[in-house]
Amino acid sequence: MEKKSSAQLIKRILRTTLITSLLLIILIYLFTNKTIYSIIFLFATIISIAGFLIMIKVIDRILNKGKGQVLFFLTGFLKMSVIAATFFLASRISESAVLFYILGISMVVVSIMIEGVFQLFRSFSNGRT
Repeated sequence: MEKKSSAQLIKRILRTTLITSLLLIILIYLFTNKTIYSIIFLFATIISIAGFLIMIKVIDRILNKGKGQVLFFLTGFLKMSVIAATFFLASRISESAVLFYILGISMVVVSIMIEGVFQLFRSFSNGRT
């Protein structure tokens, strides 16, 4: 994959993440009538996006310079520590807060899946498969 097309793909994934997150924040507030759940979802989504962007930078460094394997494991450990600490805080609020936290953490994965479905339909419509 070319550098230009991968940068466009990352931008589309981030745009999809932001759009779906904003829609879900509104839906969470409308269905639960509690702003704390929307805030938990928002912070979990921010953690997810930050982790995704850090992972991209570290992997680019490994692939381009051939260095950074230790940095990769160190940042992975740091990301897991942040996720575990914030998960613990969300679990202290309520069981429902944990569900919204998990939904927020998984927003990048959901956006990648949406992008994959979009690419599949696009390839079907162009006759590539």
